[in-house]
Amino acid sequence: MHRIDLDLSATAAVLLDVDGTIAGSDHRISARTSAAMRALDEAGVPVVLATGRTRSQVLDIARDAGLRSPQISCNGGLITDPLTAQDLWVRPVPDADMTAMVELHHVTGQPLTWWTIDQVFATSQPLARAMEEINEATVVLATPEDIEPGTVLKTMIFGTRQELDDAAPAVGRLVPRAMRSMNEFWELSAPDASKWSAIEYVFDRLGVDPARAAGAGDGGNDAIWLARIGAPVAMGNARPEARAVAAAVIGRHDEDGAAEFLEEVLRQVGTRVG
Repeated sequence: MHRIDLDLSATAAVLLDVDGTIAGSDHRISARTSAAMRALDEAGVPVVLATGRTRSQVLDIARDAGLRSPQISCNGGLITDPLTAQDLWVRPVPDADMTAMVELHHVTGQPLTWWTIDQVFATSQPLARAMEEINEATVVLATPEDIEPGTVLKTMIFGTRQELDDAAPAVGRLVPRAMRSMNEFWELSAPDASKWSAIEYVFDRLGVDPARAAGAGDGGNDAIWLARIGAPVAMGNARPEARAVAAAVIGRHDEDGAAEFLEEVLRQVGTRVG
């Protein structure tokens, strides 16, 4: 049990990344974590997922936990109402950016994946297997020539930590907006599609002040939104960028660290209500 020395009693909403945060090393959400999310939602504290996972995966997680607020997938490329399945926000990657990512794929030799609203594509079998393991969804083997203009919500190159470290100069030259994700990916979304821009949209709909939000994340792209909320926490397995902006570091994702955090938010909010 990790002690969380934060005042969370005024929390008006909770933001959560998925992989590396609420999902364990097996990429699954534990029953304990799902139950804690459900309890917060039932207590009147909206729980919003902000993740790179697919639309269908995010809706499955939200529905399993009984979450009723809009949920963010494809790292801000898509926002969906889990109650109606209506897409509230769709932000495709510009075709010029997609062309640059294809060039990065060719220059570095790293496999490429791209995601649409309802499908995931990959240029190699190892990448397809990795995507299927994470997302529990069928991945279509394809070539860049199969990309349909205006349909891609996010795109990534895949490799080992060292391979992606070595790719950094080419990334900076070709796709300077790309973000490092989970150590194994360089990822690109539309210029107006980020976790933070999507969070702002959801918070505006919910009437939530970011200063009263708590949240947990582990990645470099989580650091951006963690720095803008009132009670940001980094997972014990978080990248340095996330740790640098966090008010506290909690347990690891494979030790139910997120569940402990959610339970502490619930305890403190319950004390406030009581």
